Amino acid sequence: MQKFIRTELNNGNSIKEKINFMMKLSKEIGHKIDRNGAKKLVNEMEQQEIWVNDLYQVNILRGKDCDEFIHIEDFKGKCDYISIKTLDKEPIHDWRHFQEIKNELCGEDREAIEIYPSEKRLLDTSNQYHLFVLPKGHLVPFGFVGGRAVDYTERQGGFNKMKQRGLDE
Repeated sequence: MQKFIRTELNNGNSIKEKINFMMKLSKEIGHKIDRNGAKKLVNEMEQQEIWVNDLYQVNILRGKDCDEFIHIEDFKGKCDYISIKTLDKEPIHDWRHFQEIKNELCGEDREAIEIYPSEKRLLDTSNQYHLFVLPKGHLVPFGFVGGRAVDYTERQGGFNKMKQRGLDE
């Protein structure tokens, strides 16, 4: 996977055209929104950093720009939100790639969470993945302890055997 470069998704459309597009797109997925809702989505898109490499497009909202997704007052203004999708928009869920994306764009010393919400809060309209990055110095309040344990030795697996892919360069 190549390093990310920052880019912009300026397609030359006016704000009015972008709002109309958001309204049309929302209607297509069965989540009709009004002009104010579409305007809010367009404004959010305008705040995002856009990063691309050979495989992914990553959109990031940083700090206060992602506060609507943060439900703990002490964390408001301190978290980041990462949206990940492949360039071909195909489904993929490669944990190592997501870890590398988080490390490169938000820092190796920060932890992130991907949640599987209740059905009431579910957002699943495209092959897109969401990470919420905690403030520096904060740990996810669950998970493994005891230090780093990494083994990229390729193993084929099988009954009662571990399987692991080798480290892709």
